[in-house]
Amino acid sequence: MTSPGSPEFAAPHAAPPVGTLLTPPPTASRPRPLGAIGLVLALLAGVLASVVAGFAAFIVARGAGAEFVARGGQTFDWRVLSPVRDFVLLGEIAFWSGTALGIAAFVIGIVATARNLGRGTGIAAILVSAFGPFVFGLLVFVALAAGAAASAGSLA
Repeated sequence: MTSPGSPEFAAPHAAPPVGTLLTPPPTASRPRPLGAIGLVLALLAGVLASVVAGFAAFIVARGAGAEFVARGGQTFDWRVLSPVRDFVLLGEIAFWSGTALGIAAFVIGIVATARNLGRGTGIAAILVSAFGPFVFGLLVFVALAAGAAASAGSLA
């Protein structure tokens, strides 16, 4: 047997008092806005740019459609777009800004998903930015058709 003062002696174990934390408290999670930033950019690219381009396409088709039909519609002359060149430029700006924002949203969504910096909104950003070009094309097509119909209606 060992004496109480020797180093081999093990002191009796006492349970910790009730209510004492055995581990440090969890750290507060930081906000992870990268996925949300990607989603906002994707919505700007997929919705706002599409609406602006659709509006411009409607005005272009309505303004240039009558002249296009009056020339026979066989060959396309770029001078037909001269009266509506401001809206042609607006449509082109909407296209290129939507493209740039959509690519940025896609990349940010991938980074947010891979690094767990807002994974849910990052996945949503990827999906919205992937479907954005289809929404853009559909809205522009419908607006061109509606503008052409409005232009044809004014000829009758």
